[in-house]
Amino acid sequence: MAAAVPALWPRRARPLVPLLPVTFGVVALIVVGAARTPGDLGPTTYAGVSTAAYAIDLAAGLSILAAASVALLYETTAVVGWIALLGGVVWFAQDWEGWSNGPALVRSLAAALVPLLVVPPALLVAGVRSRMVSGAAAVLCLTALARASVRDPLFDRYCWRDCVSRTLVLHSAPGPTRVLDRVWLGTIVALGVVVLVAAVLKLVAATGPARRALAPVLVPGALVCGAVAAYAVALLVRPIEQPGAGLYSALFYVRAGGFAAVASGLALTTLRRRRQRAAVSRLADKLVAVPDALARAFGDPTLQVAYWLPGAGVYVEAGGRRVDPPAAGNGRAVTPIVHSGRPVALVSHDASLPASPELGSAARLALENERLQAEVRSQLEALRLSRTRITERGDSERRRLERDLHDGAQQRLLALSFDLRLARSTAEADGDRRLTARLNAAIDEAQSALEELRELAHGIFPAVLTEAGLPNALATLADEAPLPVELTATVERFDAAVEAAIYIAVREAIDDAARREAKSVAVRLEGRVALTVEDDGAARSSPLVHVADRIGALGGETRFGARSLRAEIECE
Repeated sequence: MAAAVPALWPRRARPLVPLLPVTFGVVALIVVGAARTPGDLGPTTYAGVSTAAYAIDLAAGLSILAAASVALLYETTAVVGWIALLGGVVWFAQDWEGWSNGPALVRSLAAALVPLLVVPPALLVAGVRSRMVSGAAAVLCLTALARASVRDPLFDRYCWRDCVSRTLVLHSAPGPTRVLDRVWLGTIVALGVVVLVAAVLKLVAATGPARRALAPVLVPGALVCGAVAAYAVALLVRPIEQPGAGLYSALFYVRAGGFAAVASGLALTTLRRRRQRAAVSRLADKLVAVPDALARAFGDPTLQVAYWLPGAGVYVEAGGRRVDPPAAGNGRAVTPIVHSGRPVALVSHDASLPASPELGSAARLALENERLQAEVRSQLEALRLSRTRITERGDSERRRLERDLHDGAQQRLLALSFDLRLARSTAEADGDRRLTARLNAAIDEAQSALEELRELAHGIFPAVLTEAGLPNALATLADEAPLPVELTATVERFDAAVEAAIYIAVREAIDDAARREAKSVAVRLEGRVALTVEDDGAARSSPLVHVADRIGALGGETRFGARSLRAEIECE
């Protein structure tokens, strides 16, 4: 049911949209007064039958227009407002068609709108998304257009509102007109019955609160649909419509009363929804600012609230960080908040201020909600710290492996390579060419193994990162990259985990750019920490998940573009 005012209205003009029903209502009031004057053959509108009929005719139309104006004031009920405006226009179309001295075009257009009287209440009862109502409304619209183009009132034996205006007639065809009349009236009967049944089923299936919310519009809307359907049945049985006759007069009063009741229900529902939203908004504001509200209540700006987390067995502050439970003493008092025998929070405040005895019952709901929020924030903080610890532990293990390889296997290979060179020198001195060749081959194998071991150790963890810092490590990485890298780094040293994450992010981005056949890469590192990597390769098909995980573990954010990477980490 909720929708905004259509976009065809400029934003600055939207506050004026609710004036449309008011303007139309003023014009309709004037026209109905002019149209109720009886002609030579009697009244041409129901309003012209009597003063009572005139009063209820205006009450029905103006009330639905007033409800439309109220609904259009609020963005969340704009669709309902437009439907109500359509209802007011269609209701007064009956009077405009019978405007004896009115323009022929206006009377012809009004006659085309009269068959749509059942559509607005049906939409309000069944909803704008109802396929049944939408289909029936489409049939009625097409029928009304076709009927207006072939119905010549001069040849209509049953005309009583307007028997002369034929502005919209393209070709006079009495036979097809009678067929279209049956289609129009039959569709109204079917739609009215279906809407009545749907309304009853919806009310029966609804809960008590839902039934109270739906009934103000659903019941009178269904009543209007039923009255219009009965009116259609009367026209099918007795096509001669006499506004002063008992049956037609009674149906008119029922329709008018139903429209007025729908208008009252719409206004009541709109205002009730507005009041509920305002109440929820106020409650949300209060729940978000519970400590501030309590501080104002106590008149103590130093007031603090510690929330109890039963799962973890600790107290936390509003941000989710663990705190020691506040204790009384040193001029401080502590008021416990308990719900169903379970601790919710501890409120620490100045002991010189009198504690409100109603604090426990008045603030319990708000503090319980705030406690739950603090628990979620605490869990998120614990998760972030856990991810950081896992990342730091992994980096520490990689640094240890790199040192073990450097100080152990790599040193032994160096010693072996030195011994092989000494043996080769002895073999050359003895003139043993065969042994010299074998020793040369062994020296080459040892050198290859040493290079591979160095690359392996560097891949596990770059020693230059620990020894020389992030800018120098990135410079070395740029020099060894398989494509030109333009590096701009305006930072010094950071925590080891941050430096490792940035280094890995740059390395992965360069390798990814090379795989996408980029010609060059631009790397910028600045701020606290802001990393940007851009290349001119093919569009990236998927983000670098490993990089996002590393940055996210440190509380940072990563954004990927088709040819760019942006990582930010807040550092002290």
